[in-house]
Amino acid sequence: MESKFILVILASTTGATQCVRIASVMSERLGQKLRFAHVEAGPHSIVFTSQDQLSEHEVKQLADREQAETERLRAIVADWTHSSGMSVEFDLYKGDEWRVMRHYRKSASMVVVAAPYTQPPGHREALRAALQQTRHPVVMVPPDWEGSFGRRLLVGWWDVPPLRRALVAFQPFLAAAEQVEVVTVGQDESALEGARAAIAPIATEASYRVVASNGRRTADVLLDAAAAHRADGLVMGAFRRGEILNWLARGTSTQLVQSSALPLLMHP
Repeated sequence: MESKFILVILASTTGATQCVRIASVMSERLGQKLRFAHVEAGPHSIVFTSQDQLSEHEVKQLADREQAETERLRAIVADWTHSSGMSVEFDLYKGDEWRVMRHYRKSASMVVVAAPYTQPPGHREALRAALQQTRHPVVMVPPDWEGSFGRRLLVGWWDVPPLRRALVAFQPFLAAAEQVEVVTVGQDESALEGARAAIAPIATEASYRVVASNGRRTADVLLDAAAAHRADGLVMGAFRRGEILNWLARGTSTQLVQSSALPLLMHP
């Protein structure tokens, strides 16, 4: 049976270098190989409200853009393999990430992908597809992230199954982190009892605190806490109210995905 690997979805060149760099850290920490994948978007993957389909000229432009991106991504991967001395597979598909992600449900262990709001049309569903189609933990990387990864982690505590699954999935990172801070927003101190029971066996020196929301969005409070902690990763459960509801009603998960300036360690 083939060993599990960390899947790096290179949706476009935007954020690709940052994804490769963080995936390299994850590979070393987990002792797993990397595998890269790119999907050349087809016309059906782009939806415009003003028209039913792309014109022939627009289809040709899209194909040319996607082929050019593929070649640039191959160069990024080649540079990494040369500098690391490691060989990796580069899977190329045509269509869209939503259909492709199901191929990795049994073979991948984790997925690394760039923040969706930074991607070109046809690639903005990559994160959602990774979470929902593979059901694996996902690390979302902001395209301008140049800091470290996994040394100072913040856990956004809410006692729900997705967050507990995230703690299990990212246990190697929590255990190895230099500092772990656990923050719950708008709850009382008793909420931290479950947090200590779940996290203390993993990160023995973790600190715990309650932060008042003062009428602010939970996502904004967590991001401010992460900045104050100088965190280089935020561990969170994704879409605790359900993926569809969060996407439509802009729950905390969606707000963090759209606003976070640091990597998100997520689990659906």
